[in-house]
This record gives sequence, structure tokens and C-alpha cells, in this order.
Amino acid sequence: MRFRRTTAEKNIKNSFPDLSSDQQFELLKKQYINYCDVAVEILKSVNISVDELIEYVTFSNLHLVEEALQNKQTVMLAVAHQCNQEWALLAASQKFSSPIDGIYKPLHIKWLNELAIESRSRFGITLTPAKTCITDLIKRSKQTRIVAIAADQAPRRRDEAYWTNFLGQDTPFYLGLEKIATLFKYPVFFMQLKRVTRGKYHANFVPLAKPPYDKNSHLVSKRYAELVEKQILEHPHDWLWIHRRWKKQKSLYD
Repeated sequence: MRFRRTTAEKNIKNSFPDLSSDQQFELLKKQYINYCDVAVEILKSVNISVDELIEYVTFSNLHLVEEALQNKQTVMLAVAHQCNQEWALLAASQKFSSPIDGIYKPLHIKWLNELAIESRSRFGITLTPAKTCITDLIKRSKQTRIVAIAADQAPRRRDEAYWTNFLGQDTPFYLGLEKIATLFKYPVFFMQLKRVTRGKYHANFVPLAKPPYDKNSHLVSKRYAELVEKQILEHPHDWLWIHRRWKKQKSLYD
């Protein structure tokens, strides 16, 4: 696999400058193993059964999220591209009393986008395009649900962003997670994901932030960046290094 190899090599080198070239290359190889495993597993999502999936993903601290749902409180679930977050969300949808809405940006590859929609709909997950997510959330504001979003990719150049030092580099984060949580006063949980063994994962739900929010503090974005970085540093080969994460450069006005 050499898909976006130059990007992956550069990201690893800049994030781990203290590693030797051999160590960086070893990390590169392991991340491609992770990438290929996850790609095959996502293809399997089209016909995997609920019973099969539950064997591959285990959970802890489900009750923390469920307590909020039982109190008729919609919650935000922040995830990252660590391990197989797709399987973790599909499995989680079978564990909670309320449905999951997944905020997403349609993929450029048509067949892959259709595959994602098909697999998630089988498990009752509603996909909400990022462009219309605020309108959709307002329409369903009286329905208790989980709103899931992955915010560890690079925002578009024209998007407002939260800048912080992440993996030793100036890094922008989407403000979507924070804006939704602040606007609707939703508590936020982070789904901490790790690989138990090949093809099996464990998800732990960590409280990230809860209202009331200070609109000027960027608490949600700051805490999210810290938790994602911690997860990456513990298991760096399980993050998706092929993303063009640092394509947006910080300007004097950011």
C-alpha cells in the first residue's frame, strides 16, 4: 500500500521528530496494516450481523451516556479516526436507548459513500450532512438522541477553526463540535477507542464537557484535542496518518 504515502511519511516525521528514521518507517508500516484492516472491516459492515459485531466491540462506561439519555438529554459523542470508529459506532447504536445521528461530509468516492450510508442505515444510524446539520438538529430538538461527530480532520480553508499545539504542530480543529454543544447546551462525551487484538476493539466513554458553557473559552475543542492527542500517543499506529491533517497553515489572523 502506497496510498498517500508521502502525506503519511510527512505527518509521522513532523509529529515524532525524535524517532529515528527506522522507527518512523516501522510506524508507517503499522499504520498501513491498520488502514487495510479497517478498510476490509468496513466492507464487511454491509452484511455483518448484530451478534457478530457485538463480539468484535466491547464497551465500558455506557451508563454515563445512558443516564443523560434517560433524563431526556440529547448528548454529543466526539470520536476520532483511531482504530475502527465505524464499527464502534455501529455497535454502540445497539447499546443505547436512543438513536444515533452521525454528522458527516459526503465522500468524494460515490460507491464508498453509498456503502457508508447503507451500512449505517442497517443499524439505525441516521446520517446528517454537515451542511444542514444545524437545521436538522433544530427540527428534531425535542427527540432525545446521540449526535456523533469526528472532528480530527483538517477544516476547509474557509472554515473558522480552533488552533492549538497538537502533536508538536500548530493544528486547526473544526469548531462544529463546540458550536453544536454550545448552541443546544448538549453534554459531550469522547469515545476512547483502542485495539484489543486484530479485529477486536474496546470503546470507553469519557465525559468531555457539560453545560453551562463559556462561549469564549473553547473548552470543548481544547479538551477534545487533548484526548485525541493522548489516544494517539498511546497507540500511534492506530490513527489514520494518511489524512492531509496539516494542509491548512496558520495565518497572522488565526
